[in-house]
Amino acid sequence: MNGWNPPKITTERLVIRPMVVSDLSSVHAFTSAYSATRYGNWLGGTDPASVARYMADTVARYGRPPRCDLGVTFNHRLIGGLAFRQVWLSPPAIEVGWVLHPDVAGQGLATEALTGMLGYLTAAFEDVTRFEARVHAQDSGAQKVLIRLGFLEEGILRGGLDSEGQPADSKMYGLLRNELKL
Repeated sequence: MNGWNPPKITTERLVIRPMVVSDLSSVHAFTSAYSATRYGNWLGGTDPASVARYMADTVARYGRPPRCDLGVTFNHRLIGGLAFRQVWLSPPAIEVGWVLHPDVAGQGLATEALTGMLGYLTAAFEDVTRFEARVHAQDSGAQKVLIRLGFLEEGILRGGLDSEGQPADSKMYGLLRNELKL
């Protein structure tokens, strides 16, 4: 162990924390709430076995940055996940991603969660100069969240596939440390 522990981040309405095995049913609830063809799937599957493999891998990775998946809780209920991982060494960059249960959409929770995580990342990883996010080209809600946080669209990643093997382009967004609006 290198002394690094996954963070617990508290915002006005959210607690962002390491996931535990007992979160399995909640994780399954928010990952299976979306059509795989709509946005793809960050877990590799929504069936209980795929979610269980994801949870086991997530918990096993704690203590080994720079990759970390965290749970997002609202009103003491796990409603989604937030993740970061180092993607470049030069310039030092971290990719962020999230998924929240569609039942809580439209309440500003994704913006609040990402703002909290970006604040943590800038303090914990002082050498990081760039943040990135990839979202499906059809996901206008996620694009609005990123723009609200100051991310700029940098291009289309063509030729991707969704979890059912159908063509699905993504958009790449970037934000430099000095552009942060925290």
